Amino acid sequence: MSKLPEPINDGLLIPEVAEHSKYKHHFIRRYIDAFTTSMKNKWAGLHYVDLFAGAGIEKLRNSDRLDWGSPMIAAQTRFPFTKIHLCESNNQKYEALKNRINHIRSDSQILCGDAKEKICDIVDDIPDGTLSLAFLAPYGLHMEMRTLEILAKKRTDLIIFFPDRLDALRNWEAYYLENPESNLDHCLGTGVNWRSKLKHLPPDKHAEELRNIYIDEIRNKLGYTHFDFERITTVMGQPIYYLIFCSHNEIATKIWRKIASKKPDGQRTFNFDLD
Repeated sequence: MSKLPEPINDGLLIPEVAEHSKYKHHFIRRYIDAFTTSMKNKWAGLHYVDLFAGAGIEKLRNSDRLDWGSPMIAAQTRFPFTKIHLCESNNQKYEALKNRINHIRSDSQILCGDAKEKICDIVDDIPDGTLSLAFLAPYGLHMEMRTLEILAKKRTDLIIFFPDRLDALRNWEAYYLENPESNLDHCLGTGVNWRSKLKHLPPDKHAEELRNIYIDEIRNKLGYTHFDFERITTVMGQPIYYLIFCSHNEIATKIWRKIASKKPDGQRTFNFDLD
């Protein structure tokens, strides 16, 4: 895997994030490198999509360490994407991101606004016959199933941030249980009977059940056939969210499992077939 230069303070906005943010970047960086290496000569083009892109550089809380955000990782891969498509809703983060990305490559599509409102513009800019990789990491349950449905009109592998313990399980009784138009409903997709399922399960089974409901909806509504997931924890080991990988291709899933077998601490694990 190619080694990126360390990010430096360039005078633009650098948001502070929790230290566990570096864990998701470990996996996305490894998969971007494997994806662009293995697919570079097999499609008419390779595209990268990031609907919650951030500012491009982040500062890890309680440390002086700066970390590349996912868009800057994608912009600096050794085998370049044909085009990068980014969306960020915060104006200040958008301006910082635009400056940083354009310094590397000026042909990127960088949009400011809500992902669910900009997704059609992004999909329209991706030619047919190409393969895309989408990293979808909102700060909570802010990505609707409808947004995924539009994105899935293009051939796209998905890496989805699913905040089961950061948002869904923390708020389901207080904010989502009695609200049929809740963020959790829009995220999972309408018609999902998650309420009765959670009510009839012990609390230690809730995270697994929500993850399985979400995967089943993506399978049934969007036609994805191969899945894997990685549990992300705090630095103290407390589980907080999943990265869920979705593809139409078994080979892509095997690549994900291979890169995910190396954890951020350098340890390796054996991944069983989960399809």
